[in-house]
Amino acid sequence: MVGLLYFNLYYFALTITPVFGNMIQQGLVSSRIFSFYLNRDPNSANLGGKLTFGGSDPAYYEGNFTYVPASIERSWEFTIDSIEIDGIPFCKRYCLATIDTSIWRIIGPEKDISFINRYISTNPRGRVDCNRISQLPTIQFNLGGNAFNLTGKDYTIRGPYNKNRCSSVFWKHMDPKYNNESKFINSWILGTSFIGRYYTEFDMDKERVGFALAKNL
Repeated sequence: MVGLLYFNLYYFALTITPVFGNMIQQGLVSSRIFSFYLNRDPNSANLGGKLTFGGSDPAYYEGNFTYVPASIERSWEFTIDSIEIDGIPFCKRYCLATIDTSIWRIIGPEKDISFINRYISTNPRGRVDCNRISQLPTIQFNLGGNAFNLTGKDYTIRGPYNKNRCSSVFWKHMDPKYNNESKFINSWILGTSFIGRYYTEFDMDKERVGFALAKNL
């Protein structure tokens, strides 16, 4: 499942040229763009994902992309305008985020993650009542002037061996420096729970990340 790999395709300064770097050097792709589609629906025949080199595949997304500037040198870091839940805004001042296809969680500062999990009534172990998933509030990530919404179904996950055990995907940073009053306090990592909802494009030439609504295939 390609979506569970974290591709550091932008580091050309490494001793070994990454796969995508070799493809570019050999003229095998038409553009320096790669993109991800993930399907989290266990009932779908297309469960899994697709990594596209050299562009994006419109078969897997709908509508137009919203692009945000990203720092390639800093792991495609970009700015979140704000995050809202039921109209309550937080992360309003210079929140930074990266996309990571290797994790299923959405990781953020302890203060904000605690607020979210209290609001959606998780227990101390981060569990959610599976029967309440459809009633959970929408969580809105504002990026590039547009809203990217996650419903309860998007930000909860069922246990692989016990479908009646549901957990929140929101986790605090494990490294303490990201949770104290420092320059790291507003750092977020958006994992596969976000990518599963929004097709993600990485544009190396224009140094930007694009998001479009993923199709339900």
